[in-house]
Amino acid sequence: MAKNLQYEGVKPEAFDQLKNKLKTYGINLQSNNGSFSEKGVSGMYEYNPDAEVLKLDKLDVGFPASMMISLDTLQARMDELMVQHGGRPQH
Repeated sequence: MAKNLQYEGVKPEAFDQLKNKLKTYGINLQSNNGSFSEKGVSGMYEYNPDAEVLKLDKLDVGFPASMMISLDTLQARMDELMVQHGGRPQH
């Protein structure tokens, strides 16, 4: 089941870190909003740098990513990364 996540207090540097981390998984976020679907991980995102809010909608993990990571594990890793950079999970 897909998840909707929101993080507050996400500074532009933290968003850049997230983009770099996701790139290592083959997911490229090109701008501050859009959608992605790579290697079984899909969703939509919207980052507002002025409000420092990142929203991830319809985040889902399917095959082949599901062979390596669950949706809950992906959420936990994203929560950890955002907290390391001053963000606050709001879910």
